[in-house]
Amino acid sequence: MVSKIVLKLTIVKKKDKQGKPIYRSPRIYLSTKLTDDSCFPFREGQPLLAKVVGEKLVIEKVMKAKRKV
Repeated sequence: MVSKIVLKLTIVKKKDKQGKPIYRSPRIYLSTKLTDDSCFPFREGQPLLAKVVGEKLVIEKVMKAKRKV
């Protein structure tokens, strides 16, 4: 079981034909050692909620609203 792993924030920058930056895409890579672990709580395609709490990035499952009868 992998309980901790060091990650890296990368910002991919796309430039136009003149070399001026037009697009920034921040990305966090999660190692397959972490995501393939049976204890990893998220699955591919699952909606997730990301929020900053103090100096932490918190990622949670999006809870579906219960239907009213």
